[in-house]
Amino acid sequence: METIEIKSKYNVSVFKEEIKKLAEEQKFLKDQRKTVHIKGERKYEPWWATMKHAENTNKLRIMYAAYGIMRGKCFSQIENSHGEEDHPLNKFHDNIDKIINQYVNRE
Repeated sequence: METIEIKSKYNVSVFKEEIKKLAEEQKFLKDQRKTVHIKGERKYEPWWATMKHAENTNKLRIMYAAYGIMRGKCFSQIENSHGEEDHPLNKFHDNIDKIINQYVNRE
């Protein structure tokens, strides 16, 4: 994967805001997954919150990887638990490219 030169800081700031929004939603969904002793009001059923939390976890992992690639890092620097050749993020290569193309203007 090649390093991308970021032309527009506006798109990167929008991308970072999307990551922050999803991270905040994860905190909220964590409480909603509980079946008892919930703080505040229940807005979602526990089973739905669990499914949404798992979906957001995968989406955030791909978004963090895309952000790392935009900053010029390789997969082993983003998640350093594996080597570059057999890194688990390699199977999400197409999704990462789609996200990068969505948020970064190539001119």
